[in-house]
Amino acid sequence: MPRIYTSQLIGVRQDVVDEILLLNPYQIPLISALGLGGSNDTDIATSTKHEWFEDQLFDTKATVTAAAAAADTTITVDSVEPFRTNLVIRHNDELMLVSSVDTNNKKITVTRGLSSTTPGAIAVGDILEAMFVYGTEGADARDGRYKARTACSNITQIFDDTVDITGTAEAVQQYGIDDLYESEKQKKQLELALQLEKAIISGVQFNDGNGTKMMKGIRSFIQSNVVDAAGANLTLDMINDLAQNIYTVGGFKDGGNYTILVGAHQKRVITNILSDKLLLQRTDDVRGNTVKTIVTDFGEFDITLDINLNPDELIITDVNRMRILPLRGRGFGHTYLGKKGDSTQGQVLGEYTLEFKQEKAHGRLKGLK
Repeated sequence: MPRIYTSQLIGVRQDVVDEILLLNPYQIPLISALGLGGSNDTDIATSTKHEWFEDQLFDTKATVTAAAAAADTTITVDSVEPFRTNLVIRHNDELMLVSSVDTNNKKITVTRGLSSTTPGAIAVGDILEAMFVYGTEGADARDGRYKARTACSNITQIFDDTVDITGTAEAVQQYGIDDLYESEKQKKQLELALQLEKAIISGVQFNDGNGTKMMKGIRSFIQSNVVDAAGANLTLDMINDLAQNIYTVGGFKDGGNYTILVGAHQKRVITNILSDKLLLQRTDDVRGNTVKTIVTDFGEFDITLDINLNPDELIITDVNRMRILPLRGRGFGHTYLGKKGDSTQGQVLGEYTLEFKQEKAHGRLKGLK
């Protein structure tokens, strides 16, 4: 039955979020997985600049930047953050005790060969690992240290379009369409949902200071675990290596809900490289195979096909660390604007941002063949 728009509805905003979430999940897979927020006061953005804070532990490893002989007691590293006085550290099988930390010159002074371990030469690029404090009975409380939470942010982006039906179009019978205006409104909602999906993945943050803004997307957020395949074919080892990078920084310690995002080309590549490792259930009238889940050394990852990814990339991401948030009162809605000259108009509009937590817990392969 056609929906009736009267003059009393002009300027009245109608929420259409539920209608958008009923769209085909293959068209907007991330929106379908994450939802569009707005269900409560903690599920919205309250400013055009949305901020959140992330806790981080002190680093536990540093890289040696100057070679040291087995007898040397001063070692230069790329960062002294992992180290403090009276801390036991490890290089290969040797334990050392930190006696002082030179923050300005990025050097630590150590006692070599702690607990009868054997000192050895230390090369550039070797790793020093913080192990545990050197506890002594009856000692005073050691100096404390505090690592402030990191402020992260993104900005909101407006997605809008106009429904515009001419008087002639309304008068002409439309085959199979009872309400041309409503049909066009539904199409605009799909177009805007697709635009939001693209922004979630490919958005590059921009703000001209005059109200034009673009949010940062997943591809821009991921900076730490980006691997360039340099034109090589995708392999299972590449996926495992990327997952290991995420594991090393603690990405899986909270369980997570990880998925592998790929475009159509890499989805076919994954099916081909794993074709001899498929778990098959017998059916008498189905032929062919596809891969929906990859079992790696670091867990099982569902595969999400998204047309908005580049053909040469693969992203491992934790959907539990992402939220799509509307600006307060600005979730997708439709406003009937009434007659304008010889046409009937309405506007569909929403303002959203992406909250993307702990970027080190995500990874991206690029430059795949």
